[in-house]
Amino acid sequence: MLAALMTTAAAGPAKADPRTFVWTYEYMTMHAGKAELGYYATAEVADTSVPENSTWKHRVELEYGLTDRTDLSLYQMFSQASTATTNTFRYDGMKLRARHRLAEKGELPLDTLLYAEYKRGTDLSAQGSLEAKLILAKDLGRLRLAYNQVAEFPLERPSDAEHRFSAGAGWKFTDTVRAGLEATGVYGADKYNLGPTVNFRAPDMKGWVSLGQLYGLNPGSKDSQTRLLLGVPF
Repeated sequence: MLAALMTTAAAGPAKADPRTFVWTYEYMTMHAGKAELGYYATAEVADTSVPENSTWKHRVELEYGLTDRTDLSLYQMFSQASTATTNTFRYDGMKLRARHRLAEKGELPLDTLLYAEYKRGTDLSAQGSLEAKLILAKDLGRLRLAYNQVAEFPLERPSDAEHRFSAGAGWKFTDTVRAGLEATGVYGADKYNLGPTVNFRAPDMKGWVSLGQLYGLNPGSKDSQTRLLLGVPF
């Protein structure tokens, strides 16, 4: 996967969609007619006293700008479950995502972006799920703030919706380096997490990488979640 991404980078300069955060969406979409190939790798350890038991989630994303305010993405999802005696890799399904910015940055008191996603697993007897996000953001000089309110609805039983959030605060140190903090949580499930994130962007905008770490704040949370994001525009 990573080799394919790096090969794509040689195709020529394009406008990237760099992410300051790795769990929290910001106020940005791809430019019209531009595309980006992205790779997500997430390592989850539910109990750090048993580190040999872990789950690795892999996502490959193709993102395309329909207009300067609207883009689409297609994801292919894979996962790898590891224990002391087993190691299982599998295909988990696909996601189709759309984002739309309501205005240009700074025109509204809070920059507002709408997000919709359809997720379908490998069990074709299930209808999949819909996910909606309200993304609010604000840049205050070098400080970037973002908040995502999320609702995910299983199509078979919409009443079983899960409501959660993610939020980030990041600081722009240079044109190529940002760092900050992120928090995530699931309302009503006692799952809350907090940790640092850092982003590096190539000066020529040919690629970017973000790395984040979350630590569980209560017994209902996973002890550790680490995520790497890599984006290569073309």
